[in-house]
Amino acid sequence: MKLSKLFRWRKKQPAKPKAAAPPKARRRTTASAKPAQTPAQEGVQAIKPINVKLNIGHYRLEPFTEGGVCVVMKGIPKEAGKPKLAVKLVREQWLNHAAVRRQFSNESQIVKELNHPFLPRYLSRGLIDGKAYYAYEFIEGVPLINLSQEKDRFPPELIKDIATDIVIQLLVQLVHVQERLKPVAHGDISSENILIDSKQRIYLVDFGCSHFVKQAHKDSFQWLAKPSFISPEQAKGENWDHRSDLYQAGILFYELAKSKRWNIGKTKRDKVLFAASKEKPSDDFLEDIVGLKISTVAAKLLDPSPATRYQSAKEAVAEMEAARA
Repeated sequence: MKLSKLFRWRKKQPAKPKAAAPPKARRRTTASAKPAQTPAQEGVQAIKPINVKLNIGHYRLEPFTEGGVCVVMKGIPKEAGKPKLAVKLVREQWLNHAAVRRQFSNESQIVKELNHPFLPRYLSRGLIDGKAYYAYEFIEGVPLINLSQEKDRFPPELIKDIATDIVIQLLVQLVHVQERLKPVAHGDISSENILIDSKQRIYLVDFGCSHFVKQAHKDSFQWLAKPSFISPEQAKGENWDHRSDLYQAGILFYELAKSKRWNIGKTKRDKVLFAASKEKPSDDFLEDIVGLKISTVAAKLLDPSPATRYQSAKEAVAEMEAARA
């Protein structure tokens, strides 16, 4: 089933009668009382929309999402014919942090040089009210993590059918990233950092942990993947490169195919310990779902040793496409 249908798909189940709600105790409330929110929701909503003049036009910036170091605003053009933007800014408390400033500059330069239809299309960078920003064309899609979190909308048995295609698309994008004149290691591939649109096309985003492989130095390796997707070498505090991206692609494939987490650690510390000690899965660990040939490819992606893992995305995508044939 094509994902365009999945976006509209709903399970047809008889409606369940709702249980009568118990009477609520009367208490004094105020007109401003609201449901509890997560810290992330509160953080994004605390950011007010602003109107700005960028070097590519006038935009209204609205809060979209955020991480620990940066926020992303959605730029709505105020002039006809201008594209929507994703505008990434350094959070105010990190503006004077030298390592953050260097990495943010590095990230914007990487995105500027990518030049691929399914990677962020760089448009602008500069300052907004003293805060460094860079902007790329807004991508209309949803994070892959939604496919596992919204099981009533995206049934796991149907997601399994497109798992191989999704990871092949990712590996093709990694071929472009790795075979450039200045090769790049992404370092933070996860189901949160990959968008998918209704035509089943995926887009790798968020190069906040990335570095140019040939220019890497000790500070380059401090920027790490999300704990659930961390590679063994990242977990051990070792230098990591583009082969970490391949391990993370293997995690993504496992989670799409199995509809369950690869890293079963409960806390950040547990996740790091799990990643550092996990052994290579057997070649047939996914045979019952995707067949032995593709399972063997996935097992090699998840080899904890970078030396015996696939050495390039080109090698991995060639073997996965051959296994699918």
